[in-house]
Amino acid sequence: MGKGRKLSFVLASGMLVFTATACSSTTTAPKEKTEQKENAESKGPKVSDKPVEMTIHLHYNDGQVIFDDNWSTFKKASEVTNVSLKGVAPKSSTKSEEAFNLMIASGKIPDLVFEKKENLNKYGKEGAFIPLEDLIKEHAPNIQSYLDKMPEIMKVSKAADGHLYYLPFIADGEAAEGWFIRQDWLDKLGLEVPQTVDEYYTVLKAFKEKDPNGNGKADEVPLFTRINQRIFDLASLWGGYGDFYLKDNKVVYGPMEKDFGAAMENLAKWYEEGLIDPEIFTRGATSRDVLFGNNTGGSTHDWFASTVTYNDISKKHTPDFNLIPMAPPENSKGERVEPTIRSPFNNYTGVAVGHSVKDPVAAIKYLDYFFTEEGRRLMNYGVEGDTYTLENGEPKFTKEVLSSPDVPGALRAKGAQIMFAYQQDFEYEKQWMAPLALKGVEEYVKNDYFLKEVPALNFTEEEEKIKNDIGLQIMTYRDEMIQKWMMGAEPVDFSKFTKRLKEMGVDQLIKVHEDAYKRYTEG
Repeated sequence: MGKGRKLSFVLASGMLVFTATACSSTTTAPKEKTEQKENAESKGPKVSDKPVEMTIHLHYNDGQVIFDDNWSTFKKASEVTNVSLKGVAPKSSTKSEEAFNLMIASGKIPDLVFEKKENLNKYGKEGAFIPLEDLIKEHAPNIQSYLDKMPEIMKVSKAADGHLYYLPFIADGEAAEGWFIRQDWLDKLGLEVPQTVDEYYTVLKAFKEKDPNGNGKADEVPLFTRINQRIFDLASLWGGYGDFYLKDNKVVYGPMEKDFGAAMENLAKWYEEGLIDPEIFTRGATSRDVLFGNNTGGSTHDWFASTVTYNDISKKHTPDFNLIPMAPPENSKGERVEPTIRSPFNNYTGVAVGHSVKDPVAAIKYLDYFFTEEGRRLMNYGVEGDTYTLENGEPKFTKEVLSSPDVPGALRAKGAQIMFAYQQDFEYEKQWMAPLALKGVEEYVKNDYFLKEVPALNFTEEEEKIKNDIGLQIMTYRDEMIQKWMMGAEPVDFSKFTKRLKEMGVDQLIKVHEDAYKRYTEG
């Protein structure tokens, strides 16, 4: 028997046992135990009179975040709920997807599992995780309240079979990233903040040729990004987008649109003229540190909160350093479009309950705590008296937290602001966000610059197969061609490119998304 079939058999068998016993415990448990559960519910977030330990697999960002039994936030949650968590994800693993797949292949599913939506729904349908909707209705009033107030959560989170297999991490706030430019360089060259893509080109050309850093060398890097995927952020300057988005309320695949071809032609031209970082495909996540650190970076597209901090960092070596956020330059159609957005309904990650959990009621009641006001505050701000204090009923970070060079990192070190199952509170970010960054965020939100994203759709098993098989091949080909075009290895031939995409099955891929979106709008 092959490994895949064996796994399905194990999970299916486990699910049969679970269905016959654990799920029915909510209705057929002895009267005494039922009364104990009701009494426990009446006391609030306390889950059990006796201490309960549950296991959790939480491993994401390729090992940058792995559940730590010593996190103070979860220790506090244990004091309140009487449930403690024990992390079982391998700390030595640097590949989160690999760690998850090994856990699934072992057949030993922990009580709680944090992972991407597509994997939780896929293996939930195979029996690895239990449906949660009935448990929520009976035992999780705070989660149910969220579902009632935000029905979109259920709409985008449930699997194609109609079951809810996980509770999502719900992001808060809208603006995530934006455009930035060196105001000190503009001032030195007598230039204004560019308002259109053509004006942006003129400014970047001046950055390249007129020595704005004043060192007598042609070492300026006018435009850069930190991560390869942000090539698509640059493509938005010409209305080109690298993935699916909504156009006139219809799902379209960006690389098949003519604007994508125009964007690639212009990016290749800008790269050839030295306006774009020559190491854009290799420099990686340290780009801001390097290029702002040596006073050669002129403009970028990145996160508001963290990018603005380079004003304080860089002033130590470049006193006139002045990086400001700017509105997205108008594209050729006169549109200002920001390709990124933080949407509460694009629930791509969350926490599922394993099929072999001993007490599913205790598990859902524990998760329910994080949807209370107290539990939400704990996950957003940490432990009162340690990372924040209450002032007029509102949490305020301590000076120690706010003086940290990396506030989110300082909180994550204690288990707060990690991705789990709760609703984020954007107010946490406002507290440590520089006024300049907050101003940029408010401008983007006020003007609604955001590209209309496709919501987190639910796919059938057959659609998932098409999406994974054809989609991955197309994504690989797309990325290879972008790099070849920009670096001049091949001229941009959009007709040849789209013809190849059709040969690879892009029409099937598009139909899969169209069908899923139709179900979403009708559901």
